[in-house]
Amino acid sequence: MESVTQVCGTAAMSIDGIKYNIVDTPGIFDTQKVTDDVLKEIANAVKKCAYGVKAILFVFEARRFTDEQKNVLEGIRRFLGEEAINYIIAVFSHATKTQIRDRNVMRQAWNSPVRSFIQDIDNRWGIAPNSDYFPPDDPVHKARLGEIMAFISGMRGVYTTDQLEKSRKEQEEIRRQGEEEEKKIKQEYEEKLKETAKKESEKAYNQKIEDLRKEFRAKQEEEEKLRRKEKEDADEQFRKSIESIQTENRMQREQDEDLRRKEREAAEERHMKSLEMMRQDHKEQQERAETMLNQRIQEEERRRERDEEARREERKQAEEDYRSRIEEVEKNLKNRENNETTRLMKELQDREKKANLDFAKQIEDLKKKNALSQQEIEELKKKKRTDCFSLDTKVQLESGKFVEMAELQVGDRICSNVRNGELEFSEVYLISHLGHYDQFLTMIKIEFTSSDGRKGQIRTTSTHCIFREDLSVLYAQDAIPGETKILVLNETNELIPVVVDNLIIEKDTGYISFFTRAGTVIANNVLCSCYDDCPQSQALMDLVFAPIRLWTKVFPSNHRQEELHPYAKTLEYIYFNWFNGKLL
Repeated sequence: MESVTQVCGTAAMSIDGIKYNIVDTPGIFDTQKVTDDVLKEIANAVKKCAYGVKAILFVFEARRFTDEQKNVLEGIRRFLGEEAINYIIAVFSHATKTQIRDRNVMRQAWNSPVRSFIQDIDNRWGIAPNSDYFPPDDPVHKARLGEIMAFISGMRGVYTTDQLEKSRKEQEEIRRQGEEEEKKIKQEYEEKLKETAKKESEKAYNQKIEDLRKEFRAKQEEEEKLRRKEKEDADEQFRKSIESIQTENRMQREQDEDLRRKEREAAEERHMKSLEMMRQDHKEQQERAETMLNQRIQEEERRRERDEEARREERKQAEEDYRSRIEEVEKNLKNRENNETTRLMKELQDREKKANLDFAKQIEDLKKKNALSQQEIEELKKKKRTDCFSLDTKVQLESGKFVEMAELQVGDRICSNVRNGELEFSEVYLISHLGHYDQFLTMIKIEFTSSDGRKGQIRTTSTHCIFREDLSVLYAQDAIPGETKILVLNETNELIPVVVDNLIIEKDTGYISFFTRAGTVIANNVLCSCYDDCPQSQALMDLVFAPIRLWTKVFPSNHRQEELHPYAKTLEYIYFNWFNGKLL
């Protein structure tokens, strides 16, 4: 429980090609109070950083963070100044294997002091991976370290010695004001002592005045009792009136509640009928698709039978020609030598054998082609799975707060576009599905560098749609490093084209798919479409989702499950069968 580090130590490392010095300062989350020596050691460490401090990492165990430790942290914050809060990143150590794998498990384990601290530092936190659970080459180990490095490289500005000196001067000014206040209180106390001595000399005079006052107060108390009695009577009458009004209001609320319940039941009945109609339509579409597939198979079988019949006819005709030619040869060569007759017979037999081999090869090619078509259909059916963003992707709420997509709720208004330098916010009207797969999910990580030199990244599934600089749509997997330009939000609220630096394939288990009424979202400062695994046309997809947008205006969605929403599932089925039909 005691801190090990008492004197600052340093080491060096590189993040995205930039060299950083790592300074290990004395621990503050221990059983001792923050002493002047510890603060002095930390101040010396800051002064040694000539280029300023890029980030301040507070490392503490995931299973302990008390109010006392939070008070210690407040002491450090007062010492470094309020501006230091913009450079703090919380790092949880000693996490369990499940907490390291899934950030949501860690978030759910926070107590009130931890949650308050994380909110104060604008949700900048990470998890130190345990190599005993996940070796350094494991995707989970790399993902956790990558999140911390992304926070460090994404910091704006640095914490400098000037800010430290400013904070120390402010603390000194507070101490000086405290001493002056203490001196002022002492002077006031002395004045009160003098005033008390003066009052003692006037005590006799005041006693007579006090007797007169008592007589006067007795008379006032009698009048006050009379007024209090009148007031109590008035209050009782008022209370009865209030109770009568409350009774009437309660009856009115009950009537309103009955009316709302009946309206809600009617709306639910309409909703169930609509769902039943959608299920019936889905069933009919599935039956039509199966019928079309069976018809195509039957047509293929009939075509093969016709081809086989035609080849039998050709073979029969060839045999008849062969017999007629044999008869003719026998008739014409009756008087010729036997060796010439043998040569002609062998030549005809060779031709017949070659024709049979060609016919058998054509039959085998047709069988292989049909088997390949059936295999492609099965692979397409198994391949279809619609996902979207990773759960740790961040978006901005209308309040200005940045949250991870795992915390989104239907009805939240999030940043979806920029117009004339002003951020536009759109309502989340549907969460199609979210959760975790039992096995790893392949994600495409797009890395880029902003105009101010900050590194950025976004992770989506391979067929999620993003925007080029000309607002045309492409899949994430089709972005070309060093060539493709995507639209990134800068500090002046402008969408500027930025060249993609790199495309990395990563593994994860979490996913979320949701839709805004604008059909777009700015995620990790990148302008993205809400649509995934679909035709590359934003206008077409907005038109396809128009019915569900109108429906949720009247009946808000409460779908928040791993299973795909019925409307999206129906569209997926239709698109799959259309795509399958084109393949066939």
